[in-house]
Amino acid sequence: MHHAMLDHFAGRDTPVHRLAPAAKTLSALALILATVLVRRDHLLPFIPVAAALVAYAIIGRVPLWYAVKRLLIIAPFAAAIVLLLPFLEPGRVLWQTHLGPWTVQVTAPGLARAAHLASKFFLCAATTLMLLATTPFHGILEGLARLRVPRVFVVQLAFLYRYLWVLLDEVMRLRRARVARDAGQGPWRVRFRSHTGLVGVLFLRTFDRAERIYWAMAARGFDGRLPAPAVRRMRARDAAFLAGVLALAAGVLVSDWKLYG
Repeated sequence: MHHAMLDHFAGRDTPVHRLAPAAKTLSALALILATVLVRRDHLLPFIPVAAALVAYAIIGRVPLWYAVKRLLIIAPFAAAIVLLLPFLEPGRVLWQTHLGPWTVQVTAPGLARAAHLASKFFLCAATTLMLLATTPFHGILEGLARLRVPRVFVVQLAFLYRYLWVLLDEVMRLRRARVARDAGQGPWRVRFRSHTGLVGVLFLRTFDRAERIYWAMAARGFDGRLPAPAVRRMRARDAAFLAGVLALAAGVLVSDWKLYG
């Protein structure tokens, strides 16, 4: 079955695709850390980060629709928190209305706080997305190994990425079989019971498949460790790219401290 792989465009040949995975991975971590450390309600330091991500996407020829579609997928997780802040944060009231015995107010600090958190969320998500779009997943594992990330964590990531698509295939088969039986019709109680049953069947099949895969690998000598990925040496252009991103991250933090004291 067809899936929208996270590293769908990672096989292209552009200057950013040719960079060492370790340099790109460390650069992404530095940029995310700098974005997260920007203090509350400050938005100006996010501008250079956004500009750098746009430039990276242009150089790497990452399609706009690819980034937008994946950011929209995770947008509800941010919206669940961000949309409540304008109503919950105390401060100067910009707009209010009465709903029966309740008074609903939108405050200026709440809007600023919501914009701050939304900016952080989408910039961090976009940074991760750009890394995945320009680096094969095995290259990211290589970068993590180069950064001395514990081997057990790298192995778990490798298994997660490999079998996530197997799990999605199982979900699609179960949904197709359910639709073939009832065509998605019937009272909502029946449909709800059908969906909950699907989750239970999926859990049992996943557990059974995991056991069979483990015993098959153990029979072939698997001892809990995967062969270490080949580590590519960093070249001058990799070091220059990493130094530039680290300088940008440091500049974001310094500007945040200086502008807002």
